[in-house]
Amino acid sequence: MMRVLIVMLSCFVAGGTDRVSTTCTAEACLTLHLEEKRNEKASDDCINNGGNLVTMRNENELQSIKSALLAAEEFDINSKLWIGLELQKTHCTDFTEELHGFRWTSEPADSKYSNWKKKPLSTCTENRCVSISLADGLKWSDGSCRDSAFYMCKFLFKGMCKPIVWENPGDVKYIVPFLYKPLTPNERLAMLPHGTLAVIQCGGSEYAESVCNNINGLFEWTDFESFCARNKSCKRKNGGCDHRCFETAGAGVRCECNESYYLMDDQVSCVLRNNCENSPCKSKCIPTASGFSCACAEGFNLADDSVSCVDIDECQQRTCGEHRCHNTPGSYSCECKPGFRLVAGKCEDVDECTELRCQQGCLNSQGSFSCYCHAGYSSSLNDSSICIDIDECIRRPCEDICLNTLGSFKCSCRENFILAENGISCVPDPTEKPQSTPSSDHREEFITKLSQLPATFGPTRVNPPPLTNTKTDSSKRKESFLGSSWILACVLGSVIPLTVVIAVLSVFVVYRWKRSRKAALKNATADNYCWVSSGLDNEPKKKMQHSTE
Repeated sequence: MMRVLIVMLSCFVAGGTDRVSTTCTAEACLTLHLEEKRNEKASDDCINNGGNLVTMRNENELQSIKSALLAAEEFDINSKLWIGLELQKTHCTDFTEELHGFRWTSEPADSKYSNWKKKPLSTCTENRCVSISLADGLKWSDGSCRDSAFYMCKFLFKGMCKPIVWENPGDVKYIVPFLYKPLTPNERLAMLPHGTLAVIQCGGSEYAESVCNNINGLFEWTDFESFCARNKSCKRKNGGCDHRCFETAGAGVRCECNESYYLMDDQVSCVLRNNCENSPCKSKCIPTASGFSCACAEGFNLADDSVSCVDIDECQQRTCGEHRCHNTPGSYSCECKPGFRLVAGKCEDVDECTELRCQQGCLNSQGSFSCYCHAGYSSSLNDSSICIDIDECIRRPCEDICLNTLGSFKCSCRENFILAENGISCVPDPTEKPQSTPSSDHREEFITKLSQLPATFGPTRVNPPPLTNTKTDSSKRKESFLGSSWILACVLGSVIPLTVVIAVLSVFVVYRWKRSRKAALKNATADNYCWVSSGLDNEPKKKMQHSTE
């Protein structure tokens, strides 16, 4: 069995070229995989090895990831790294939450901490995954889960063991549970997780095995006291003892601890005695070399008795600023005003302009926003976010023809005229020649009208021309004016002599009428008197005049 293990170790060491670097803390181990994969493939790889994609639920996890990346010499600061934060396509982006609708792929799925570089894409129909890079300060950026990036796995364990102290570190090889190859000499971990196998070369062909395991509530190496006992000496790395080392005849070495410490079951490690077993601390007890000290959880302060804890009222520190604050035991909560939302425990302004609330222009402000319309549009009276086109032609901006367009208008001119440089006025088309004399059609029309004049003389009635549209063609008006002027001249030239003739005829008719009237009166007088038809007509007149006198 031992030979098989040695052969496997040799193969792993000889052929282990996978670009993976490992770091461990007191709580977890992180493996950085410098092989680009899609998010789903990277997540499956972590799960199959007993872990999950790394999470970043607080600042401590961020610092752990940052340290691991900086320690990896092959990791470029611009390279992307998947983390276990994802938006399923059956869910929608929600900007009212700290995670914007995204959820962690491992429990707990939610957290109040967020570290977005910018707002993620607003969608409900696509899987979106989150990546980070050192160049962005490990800020979160969303993208398609089909993209490829490096990834980091996180492995949680019940406990950790310290590395085995040996004269030659290369004689101890570790196989951690989440890797299928032994750690290289460069991968010297400060702590090794529960279940790690240690293979120690005692000398020559002699090997010893040990496993990091939970022994009576403490994690230590099994069967450590029997490791290569014949080769142990206090001269070699103090015999592996933390404190004092004593050589024994035929049994190797014996370790002892200093005062206030006790020897663990591995017979080499020394741990400070637990002075907190019967402490009066109400919250936390911290053992010290001389005894213990009491401490409080976050959000509490140590009371005057140095034993109890009192709540910190964060609201008195104006933690929420101008927003409403609710104090809770050990914490607080902010109630944001309209136009703000809670992000990582703080009230941040909501940029309504990113939510497309305005039809055209939008101006964001603290806690609010305002909409405006582009030139040529006006806001609706019922809804200021809606813009309505202005009909500029109502104000008659054009000299001739006006055509309204969306947000503007366009001027044009009738036949024989073109637009001036100002785009509004109309000027004669230089390519058109004006007519100086009436055309033959106008003369024939005038002759026809003269032939239709009434035969009787008397006052004539000129009917006014019918009303026409105010938007007439200026070119036709000019042509009509020239033709009308010629007709007017002809009419005046004919009407004046005609008027003279009518006047003469009128005088003649009046004269004849008076003569006829006088003759009629004379005939009427002859019916009452007897006239003598002699040439003495004047004499009777004279006698009659005398008799009358």
